[in-house]
Amino acid sequence: MDRTNHFPVQMALIGLYLKQTAGISLSHSVPVMRNLFFFSTLPILLFSPLAGVYVDRWSRKKTLIAADLLRAGLILLIPLLAGYTDGMWSIYGVIFLVFSVTCFFSPAKSAIIPNLVKKRELLAANSLSNITRLIAMIGGVTAGGIIVAWTGTKMSFYLDSLSFLLSGLAILAIRIKEDLPPEESKVGIGRVAKELVAGLNFIRKKKRVKFVATSLFILMGASGIGYLLVTVFVTKALNLGTIGLSVLATFLGIGMLAGSLIYGHFGEQIEREKVIVGGILVCGVCAVLLGGSKSLFLLSLGVGIIGFIASPIMIAAYTLTQELTPDRIRGRVFSALEVIINSSFLFFIWVAGVLGAWLPIQSIFYLTGVGLLVYGSKTLVLRYTKE
Repeated sequence: MDRTNHFPVQMALIGLYLKQTAGISLSHSVPVMRNLFFFSTLPILLFSPLAGVYVDRWSRKKTLIAADLLRAGLILLIPLLAGYTDGMWSIYGVIFLVFSVTCFFSPAKSAIIPNLVKKRELLAANSLSNITRLIAMIGGVTAGGIIVAWTGTKMSFYLDSLSFLLSGLAILAIRIKEDLPPEESKVGIGRVAKELVAGLNFIRKKKRVKFVATSLFILMGASGIGYLLVTVFVTKALNLGTIGLSVLATFLGIGMLAGSLIYGHFGEQIEREKVIVGGILVCGVCAVLLGGSKSLFLLSLGVGIIGFIASPIMIAAYTLTQELTPDRIRGRVFSALEVIINSSFLFFIWVAGVLGAWLPIQSIFYLTGVGLLVYGSKTLVLRYTKE
């Protein structure tokens, strides 16, 4: 799932988290942050498979518009609940609903891109989509962190809601011809179940798509660990709050933006699988180096490099999947991918929450880096041996 779309609202949620954990030790803060990420990831496991099946049945354009408008309304509820309820549980409920709606937005967005451009333009289109998203992310997290620090969390939620409203209106202006399934195929639980199984079987049987799914599972697992631990470390251990996190997220966004620009220009000449494996190896080295970082500058530098490498990995992975997947099942295949990678994200967030209460954060970074290096090296050796 595309989490960068929600960075501004997550910045405001972290502001609420800091209020809830004021005076609590670093080790006890990790589980609280874990809960925040848990409720934003759980919907993907529950609803993404079903969402993908219906995305292939509905108008993808209308799905995108409806999802943006629903998220705009739901996010407006968060500051109201924060003002009238104690604790975070009601807010967790709204977070759950927001990301449930996103389960329909993400596969629809990935599935509609090949309907807008020619096949030879897919990599450039995915790069451009990534670039515009990252520009919005950089502006959002920078402004979000400052707004939360200066005015509190409410204004950040209001602006994030407005951004989803504007996104929906922008999509409304896009002209696209969509081929929808025959009318008689649009009902029936049995058929929906068969289509879901078809999407999962496609990933399992298509060797190159299975490689993409496995690689993204590993990469997102490492991302889940890093996302949780870096957030807690910067906001609590370094005591830099949302401003520190904004700096970190801005470096991440700049790195991803640079990676998208360069890969979008030169990437067509490089085999997609090589980009994915090589990128994972470099991310492994960076994760080990992050373990020794004890200042915001070094963390920002390391995260920026990871963003620079991770962006081409994601573009290559999604472009390869789009190239190999027939249009009629593209929505459910991308939903299945969402389940695979986000189940990894969710599982390893819980692992990080458990380990964070027992091990130093630096040690967990070392273990994460070694895990990435082992997977990348093994994949490289197997590929070299077969060749």
